[in-house]
Amino acid sequence: MSASEDPTPGATLSALETARAFVDAIVWGEHLKIWELMGIEARTTVLKVASNRGMDEGLVARLRDGTASVAERDEFLADLLNGLRSDLSGNDLDALEYEEDAEPPEPGRSRVVVSVPVAVGFGGNLPVGSVELATEPSTTGAAEWRIERLVPQVTK
Repeated sequence: MSASEDPTPGATLSALETARAFVDAIVWGEHLKIWELMGIEARTTVLKVASNRGMDEGLVARLRDGTASVAERDEFLADLLNGLRSDLSGNDLDALEYEEDAEPPEPGRSRVVVSVPVAVGFGGNLPVGSVELATEPSTTGAAEWRIERLVPQVTK
């Protein structure tokens, strides 16, 4: 059993649990789980970036529609996984901590801050980034949290 498996099969995850499952899927290389947890906005953005960088429009359409071959899908998702990993690089991914913003920006949206503990004596946590989420209807019609974007912390 991997670290990103849902705590209760069939249960709707909270925003915090969804963010944790998404980051765990990045860490564990579970490219299909990453795509599953991404919402429509995130998928659209990723495919637009791929198109702008020269991906064949036919392949973009097949990926969007879920009709790409397994090989096409896996190659695309492996590239996506590598990009997401680079966003988190340089951090101790085994020690991540998650905290949901107490006041959501609006109903149906959430932001989860991902951080790592700072060395003993300095106290607190150092933000690695944040995961922005929104609710979307699932195949069952119930609203489920989906990833909108991973926003890495930029250090100056």
